[in-house]
Amino acid sequence: MLSAVNLPGGIQRRRTVIDELNMRSLFEENDLISAEVQSVHSDGSVHLHTRSLKYGKLTNGQLVKVPPYLVKRLKQHFHNLKSCAVDMIIGCNGYIWICAAVDSLPSNPEIEKITGDSGAPEMDSCNESISLKVRENICRLANSIRVLSALGFLIYPDTIIDTFDASISKGVAIKDMLGAEFLVMIAEREASRRTKNNYML
Repeated sequence: MLSAVNLPGGIQRRRTVIDELNMRSLFEENDLISAEVQSVHSDGSVHLHTRSLKYGKLTNGQLVKVPPYLVKRLKQHFHNLKSCAVDMIIGCNGYIWICAAVDSLPSNPEIEKITGDSGAPEMDSCNESISLKVRENICRLANSIRVLSALGFLIYPDTIIDTFDASISKGVAIKDMLGAEFLVMIAEREASRRTKNNYML
């Protein structure tokens, strides 16, 4: 519903007829969004809302799908990886969104004028120009998640970062991360770690 959507710039006011006419400027078919489930109805329909600046249209990133049972249940779904200048949303439904951190994007003059904040919220972010380094980090993190999924390991920030760091320390190119050699290396590291932990116990 229009009342369950944040207006551009996070403005708080009554929705008008003009807002109704401009609804497709907020969301339209095939948009990828982050939203909170408000209620599930008996007919199977779901009522969503994006009445917070952390929810909205997702841009400047990449979506990775993994089996939901591999996602570790955490209290927090939104993660900021400052060392990579990347934000990550880990959904319990197996959908993981990796994007450039909002504070790493160019400031949006229109949003700054309205809110006094140079960091544009996700819903108001258009696809911005992202530095090569951040794009590489997004792709490397995405492949780290795919590696964990292929091996059947639990997926949560610690395991993602660990795989990300291992690929860099071993000098593995992003395009080679899904190759058998790197998969075997990660599997052997995990087996060695578990053996060590069992020995300590």
